[in-house]
Amino acid sequence: MKKTAFIANFIAWAAVAIGTTAFLAWYHATDAEQLSASSDASTMAQLGAILAAPVLLYAMGAVLGLLFVFFKKIEMGRTSRLVLRCASILALAFVLLAGVPIVAPSLADAFAVPLVVVIYVSRTAPILIMMFGFFYALGMAPADRTKRGAFAKYLPDDHFE
Repeated sequence: MKKTAFIANFIAWAAVAIGTTAFLAWYHATDAEQLSASSDASTMAQLGAILAAPVLLYAMGAVLGLLFVFFKKIEMGRTSRLVLRCASILALAFVLLAGVPIVAPSLADAFAVPLVVVIYVSRTAPILIMMFGFFYALGMAPADRTKRGAFAKYLPDDHFE
């Protein structure tokens, strides 16, 4: 992984982790009556309460995975990188879809399944969400140069003598 890609991803995911941690600390330290005083603030507080914990777990997995990939010099095959990156981004999108019923109550029935699944998984198996963050980091790993792919026998050799 290039150093600039590592630093950019690390700073972004660390900022997400710090932001969600700060929100959760504020949310749990604030009185419930004070949170429900304004409807706009209440909506944003509800949205944050639902999304902050799973996004924090995902960010923690991504940060740990980025450190692991960068310092251990992990390389992955092209197909496995693509599969891991797609799975991790789909998992993050599923987590973010859980917030749609809070923002748009008219769509509550359509997005009830992501809401229930995300809340249930973040309560019962938080390591699963962290694993998807770790998969994101593995998807960002550099390609393994020793494997040229399934059609390597049809390609010319890389070295000339």
